[in-house]
Amino acid sequence: MAQQFDYPKTETELREIQDKLYQHSKEVYDTGGRPAFKGLLEIMSAEATIITAIHNIKSNRGSETPGVDSKTMRKDYLHKPFPWVVKDIQKAFKHYNPQKIRRVYIDKPGKTEKRPLGIPTIRDRIVQECMRIVLEPIFEAQFFAHSYGFRPMRDAAMALEHIDILMHNKGHYWVVEGDISKCFDRIDHAILLKRLYHMGVKDRRVLQIIKAMLKAGVMDECEVNEEGTPQGGLISPLLANVYLDIMDEWVTKQWEAKKTRYQYSTASCRYTAMRKRTTLIPGYLVRYADDFVIVTDTRAHAEDWKARLQMFLQSKMKLTLSQEKTLITDIRKKYIKFLGYEFKMVRGKSRRGYIPRTIPDRDRLKRKAEKIAEDIKKIPRNYSREQMIGAINRINSQIRGIIQYYQCCTWVNISMKKYSRWLQLTAMRRLKQYKGKWIPANEVQNLPRVHQEYKQKIPSIRYRDIYIGFTALTFCRWEKTPSKDQAETPYTEEGRQINFERTKKRKIQARLDELYSDKSARAISYSKWGKLNNFEFIMNRAYALNRDKLKCRVCGGWLISSTPWAHRINPNLPLDKVNRVNNLVSLHKNCFMAVNNPSQDISEFDGKAQKKIIGYREKLVPSHTRNNQSALMERRVR
Repeated sequence: MAQQFDYPKTETELREIQDKLYQHSKEVYDTGGRPAFKGLLEIMSAEATIITAIHNIKSNRGSETPGVDSKTMRKDYLHKPFPWVVKDIQKAFKHYNPQKIRRVYIDKPGKTEKRPLGIPTIRDRIVQECMRIVLEPIFEAQFFAHSYGFRPMRDAAMALEHIDILMHNKGHYWVVEGDISKCFDRIDHAILLKRLYHMGVKDRRVLQIIKAMLKAGVMDECEVNEEGTPQGGLISPLLANVYLDIMDEWVTKQWEAKKTRYQYSTASCRYTAMRKRTTLIPGYLVRYADDFVIVTDTRAHAEDWKARLQMFLQSKMKLTLSQEKTLITDIRKKYIKFLGYEFKMVRGKSRRGYIPRTIPDRDRLKRKAEKIAEDIKKIPRNYSREQMIGAINRINSQIRGIIQYYQCCTWVNISMKKYSRWLQLTAMRRLKQYKGKWIPANEVQNLPRVHQEYKQKIPSIRYRDIYIGFTALTFCRWEKTPSKDQAETPYTEEGRQINFERTKKRKIQARLDELYSDKSARAISYSKWGKLNNFEFIMNRAYALNRDKLKCRVCGGWLISSTPWAHRINPNLPLDKVNRVNNLVSLHKNCFMAVNNPSQDISEFDGKAQKKIIGYREKLVPSHTRNNQSALMERRVR
């Protein structure tokens, strides 16, 4: 019987439904079956889902990249009335007809050929994100444990760490480095839709929408797309993982998940028995999107895996394994390249006599360093000192980004030394016109958490009484990546807690249901909100409340028992900035009135609250501080 869920009225209810979708899917899958879900379209087209989807998209810089209709997120959706936006997306779900995709080509690192990238319209992107929000928990419960690409709470470092664990625990050192030729461009639509149905999507309306998405033509290229998932679509990575899960399932059933007559107490006992009593070939899969490796014990077994996998991909998935790029490597003698890393086992003190050595991909690291050097050289000569400091911060963010990606490499510091001094000298030459100096890193004022540990001198410029400097690639240390806990997921309370313990980052989910109450809906329908109270304001006032942790920014009191009011710190900003979260604060009604009425006596407030009220009053323009009750009512949050 197909499982159905209630229509979510709030974001809290949506999150609860996501958890239930995951839980039911996992329970059925763990018992050897497959789940069945209907009524998914109603969840996808719910107001709470649409709001969440738009919030997810707008934070991406690509939201301002137009599709074939030339529309952007901010101008054509965030600045529109709240009810119009919701109705427009719901209408799209009822009669879905995707527009053509705008094709652009981007450079491939180290290659002359271009990578095709599809850009759907903003409307289609919102629909795709709504679908992803609902479908992801269903599939997450069924995906292979050691696939790490385009999945929440997983990254490339975890994939690398699992390879390390396999080497230590199994003592297998032969690796098949898999490469599927143009994987995303050759995904068969019929096979994909069948797989979606098999994994629990029994709502045929949803399948029809996905089919229409896949078939959407490309501007100036084709009217109908016959194969592949459009690279650039928000739902494409999820669909690609669903498709490649067919390969995951087949590979793991050959060894890792092989069913046996006898139920062994541990997996290691089962592997030992299969090794001794059967002719099965050991093989352990680690996949990140379309990049994967299979770890086995001998060269002959590696070649067998390659041959069998090639036949399976061709016959069952209509994909081709690249013969040139699919390599068989003895990891004790040669590095393998995987996800921008190079991995090798070298002699060392361990139970099996080998320890891992990981370094950044040398070709890729060289290209990144050269790119940073070019960016330094391109800094305009006519920059003011303030503009130069902004340029330094941008370059530093690039350097820290490289360090954070490669800090899981055991030889990260050694690899970085090759390019660090060169970049430092390049930066110093660029600072000549500003009388740049070599200043110890722990004496500069930017990036204090990083620089306080290092006395190495870095190129810096003086700004008033402080120094601002270019950071160094060598300001990095190896950090061991914890092995992936499979219970870590955004769709269970336990999984979210595990993620918090690992990252120390917790997402505040404090959005109050009152913010989307019937009272608010009536106010919107009667047009009592004014021009500034557009979709962006209705959405961001709740996220401002999340940031404020359910407390009034003036008096510090809890906003749980009373309806919060949203105050614009600077209401004179342009329309594209006035309703951003950083310009909104959550207040009690009496605090809101005190801020917006300069003639009101504030002696009833304590000294700290009075200072905040005066500070907010000073930032208001005269037109917004008039004692006009109708104006206050227009800006209030019901």
